[in-house]
Amino acid sequence: MWIALAAAAAVVLGVAVWWSRRVAVSGSSGAPEAGPRAGWETRLDEEAATALLEGLRAYADAGNAVDIGGECGVLTVFEPPRLISLDLLACRFAARGQEAMHDPQTTVGALLSGFLVTEEPGVLHLRPGWTDGDGFAARVRAIIRSEAAVPGWSALGVLGVAVPGGDGLSPQGVAVPDDDGRPGTTLLLDLARIRDQYDESRARQPGAPDEVVLRSVLTSAIANGGPGLTWTVPPTDRQLGNALATAGLPDRRPAPTVKQAADH
Repeated sequence: MWIALAAAAAVVLGVAVWWSRRVAVSGSSGAPEAGPRAGWETRLDEEAATALLEGLRAYADAGNAVDIGGECGVLTVFEPPRLISLDLLACRFAARGQEAMHDPQTTVGALLSGFLVTEEPGVLHLRPGWTDGDGFAARVRAIIRSEAAVPGWSALGVLGVAVPGGDGLSPQGVAVPDDDGRPGTTLLLDLARIRDQYDESRARQPGAPDEVVLRSVLTSAIANGGPGLTWTVPPTDRQLGNALATAGLPDRRPAPTVKQAADH
C-alpha cells in the first residue's frame, strides 16, 4: 500500500510541475512552483490526481488567472484575490467520486466558484487593492523568524509561514514531515485584517510600544484563529506550538501532567 501511495505521489508531482510551467498567469504573486513534497498529492490516486490537474488547467485556460504553489499547498486565484488550500480542494474533489472523474473541468470550476464566494478554513479571502501602508508587512516579518517566512504573495498582502510537522524546515523553507510522516502545513496571514486588529489594539493601549502590541496581536491570531488567518492543513498541537515559536513566542500549551510526562 505504501509503495502504491509513493508511486502515485511521484506521478502527481510530475504532472504538477508540467502543469505549473504551462499555465499562463497574469499579475503573478511570485508564489513558489510545485516541488517534491508529500501532502495534498497523496489525497488522490494517480488517475484522480491527473483529473484534478486537468480541471485546474481547463480553469486557467478559460481565462482565470491562477498560480499553483504545490510545495506550499496553495492555489492562488488573482481575481478576486483568494488563497485556497490544495489539500482542501483535493479532498472535495475526491468526495465528488465518479462525477469528478467523468467531468473534472466542471467539477473543479464548481468547487472553485464556491470557494470564491464563501470563506472557510483552508480558504482566505483577501482585500482587493491592499497597499502596505507604513511598511506594515516588514514590521510583521521583523517579528516572524525570517527562515520560516515563505516567499510569495506579498503583492496580495499575505504572509505565509511554513510550519513543520517535525522540528524544522527543508533548505528551501518547506515544512518537513515529522517522524510519524505527518506533513508540514502553511500558515497564511491576511495582513490587511491583521493591520485592522493591530490598529484597534493600538488605540486601546496608547502607551504600549508598537512592537509589543503587534506581537500580542500575532500571538492571539495564531493561537486562536479567526478572520484573517487560515492553514493549508489543520495544525496539530505540535504544529501550533511550532507556529507560535516562529514568532519568537512561548509555546502556550499547558504543561503535561505527571502521567503524560511518564507516557513519553
